[in-house]
Amino acid sequence: MPAARLSSLVPLVAAAALSFGAAAAIPQEGLHPLALMAALLPLQLAALLYVFRRS
Repeated sequence: MPAARLSSLVPLVAAAALSFGAAAAIPQEGLHPLALMAALLPLQLAALLYVFRRS
């Protein structure tokens, strides 16, 4: 895999780690749908950035 293509995946992987870490920090007994959506927001934004930077 070329270095330019690999470097474009770095923000996506970092956002995925941030999202899953934030989702894991939400207490299970107090799970709120808005908190889960907020935890997944960095991953969604990084995916959009990845798609629009490729084209």
